[in-house]
Amino acid sequence: MERYVSNLDRDIYTISNIPEEVVAVIFAYVSRSPKGFRENISTVIREQEMGRERAEKFHEKWVLNYGHSSVAEHATLHIGVERVSRLFSSLLECANEFLSFTEYSQRYQRPQKGDNYIPQELDSVPALKKEFEELCDFQYEVYSELNSRLFDFLKRKFPVSAGKDEKVHLRALEKVAFEDARYALNLSTLTNLGMTANARAMEQTISALLSSRYPEVRRRAEEIKSEVRFSVPTLVKYADENPYIVKTREALEEFSRFVPASAENNPRNRPSVFLFDYTGRGKEYPQTEALREIARGLLFEFSELSAGDVEKYLCGNAAELEKIFSIAVRELAKHDNPAGIFRSVNYGVEFVLSEAAWHQLLRHRKVSWTAKEPSVGEGITIPPHITESKTEELLLKAVRQSEGLYKRLVDAGFRDTASYTVTNAHNRRVCGRFDLWEFYHLTNLRMSAGAQWDIMNIVSELARSIEQVHPLFVRSALKRVD
Repeated sequence: MERYVSNLDRDIYTISNIPEEVVAVIFAYVSRSPKGFRENISTVIREQEMGRERAEKFHEKWVLNYGHSSVAEHATLHIGVERVSRLFSSLLECANEFLSFTEYSQRYQRPQKGDNYIPQELDSVPALKKEFEELCDFQYEVYSELNSRLFDFLKRKFPVSAGKDEKVHLRALEKVAFEDARYALNLSTLTNLGMTANARAMEQTISALLSSRYPEVRRRAEEIKSEVRFSVPTLVKYADENPYIVKTREALEEFSRFVPASAENNPRNRPSVFLFDYTGRGKEYPQTEALREIARGLLFEFSELSAGDVEKYLCGNAAELEKIFSIAVRELAKHDNPAGIFRSVNYGVEFVLSEAAWHQLLRHRKVSWTAKEPSVGEGITIPPHITESKTEELLLKAVRQSEGLYKRLVDAGFRDTASYTVTNAHNRRVCGRFDLWEFYHLTNLRMSAGAQWDIMNIVSELARSIEQVHPLFVRSALKRVD
């Protein structure tokens, strides 16, 4: 037993060296057995192949036949995903909120020429495939030239200060240069990421990916399914394309073709952040309504009052709402999470932001994201240093090349393939629903020193929008920003 548990005589212990599918069985037994986990491990490991046969029978009965899918959450998978497109990585990271990722960052690493996904569907049209490959090579050359010219510009603008290590200073400037230069690269650029997931989330993710409109995504989903079946064969056994996802998507796309768009929808005539919903919307004093939600939860949790008593107290003491909120945030330090009841205050926001910023923002999985497909019709974002260094025309050449090929691919019937030509500079329209708890996290991470300028601008504008309806919350959140 010492091989499988960290101790034999204490109440808390870790479990290791057991197949993940078997771990799920052992944890599931506790609901139907008076025995402790160690006793169940002792029994299960005597079975053939570390209990895998027994595990499969258990899952066939309770998970697959009876729908007790929560059992699968006890099996954990660690997966390496390499040389996939940035388009694929964004879809994977949005596929399930219970996935954890660490991705290759274009902010810190410089990609290599030729590191692009070439859509296999273009094999049938050699001329378009050649044009796609030429686009990727051209944009890499633009990226390299932008990187070099930006670095020279930054060295002139930010000379080494007295007493500062020159190598450290130059490395920091070099990072800024290729961080801005990457806006010329497109979504076919290859990336790597590490992923951790429980088997339940993995099964749902595989099913969603197998139902994707993109051939690359479906192929990679088949590969992921094949690999994870080594660890949890029964738990992902029935992860397949979901007809509901596919047919509903197709039906809604057909329906929406006849829905007229407003002329005001032009992103160049609208702010990049639009707060369309929030707690207290439609009320005369929306902040008061939001404060009441928080106070109601805090008083119920930390007093002996019933829900009815709390309601009566708050109705007669509106002046106390801010006081209760101030007590809740008074001791909140930079790395603390606010009280859970902050999740009762909610926001709905539309963002128009660059692909570069979107690929950072989508990692906030406590936000419920709804994203449009990549396109070239929402305008572009140009890094300020590119404008200051007079290299804007260079970036615009890369953008125009993408837009030209994008339109030719769409005209040729390759609408989905065209998505790969979209650059990091092109804007995407997305909607996010999140709560006040997550807003504290967003501002703390994305408005602090060291945050990338683009995402910092987006979250700063978000804060200004929320400040119009809930100013007290924004002032409180920004106190933690350094």
